[in-house]
Amino acid sequence: MRMDSRDNLELTVSAFSGVKGNYVIRWKDVPEIFQLTMHDRALQEEIFKRNSCLPPDVRMATLETARTGLAGPEAQRSAEEAITEEENEVLLTRYYLFKSALEKLSGGQMALHVSDFTSASGRDRIRSGLGEIAKKFGTTANELYDRLERWGQFISPLGMPGMPKEARLRRLISGIGNLGQSLNHWADNDKSEAAYLARGIAKVAFFTDDFARDLAAAAIRPVEYAERVLSNWEKATEALQRDIDRLWWTVDGWEFILLLWKDAEGQDRDHQRAAVTEIYRVLPIIPDKEAANRPNLAAMQENTRMQVRALEGWNSGSLDIEMVRRVENVKRKRI
Repeated sequence: MRMDSRDNLELTVSAFSGVKGNYVIRWKDVPEIFQLTMHDRALQEEIFKRNSCLPPDVRMATLETARTGLAGPEAQRSAEEAITEEENEVLLTRYYLFKSALEKLSGGQMALHVSDFTSASGRDRIRSGLGEIAKKFGTTANELYDRLERWGQFISPLGMPGMPKEARLRRLISGIGNLGQSLNHWADNDKSEAAYLARGIAKVAFFTDDFARDLAAAAIRPVEYAERVLSNWEKATEALQRDIDRLWWTVDGWEFILLLWKDAEGQDRDHQRAAVTEIYRVLPIIPDKEAANRPNLAAMQENTRMQVRALEGWNSGSLDIEMVRRVENVKRKRI
């Protein structure tokens, strides 16, 4: 899914015959071309309403649709847990950001507690304490509070140092690096052609892990310079949003891959080889322009390109019905 030149959603679909190339379909025309289930129609409408192809927006549309129960009780339960978890991560990130920023701005005079963010009286106390600090920025306590709150919203997918649990993007980045190690180890003990694919996936995983960590560090670094960020808020938020969006695009698609391999690890070798083949087919590659200063990217991508068709058995070339079932089950889960 992507935006066209007029900022309207469109869908690209691999050619149905299996040859190279893609069909491009206007998002609003999807129900006219494909036979959609009730869940699919609800999801298509939810995404159409948001008119965004950004990964976090699509993810939230997916969760909100699943929460209706149209994807089944397991997906509904998982979606409810994911939304609650995300709300908790936002709250915790805001607390740690407020705590870090206000300690710097107040010279250690303001002490915060998590309970301050869960009650109206606590939030009023924070706003009251921001009065003198706000004057330095030529603004009001309410405006300064709102800026800090929005800042916490921006970086909540990454979280803050010191949080008791890694936030979502941190977990994904760690998972990508761990996947590379796991697949290299698996390939050491496999003699089939799938071992070659596994090593190719591992190379891309390690590269993506490294690239994503650099982007994450850049997105969190402004916390060290809270006064500069808050006094140049409009420009600072543009940079923050850009860095977070780039990070989302970098890890987009990897959650499904991590879950697919996790599901396959407990299976026999043939199941694992089929999973490696399917992972290779949908492997996200960092665009050249996003990693222009990393000269080994082009060679790596060239080495990891070969024709793998959707949901085919790794050794037969025919449709793997068992893989179709496992893929559908994986889609109901989450990291």
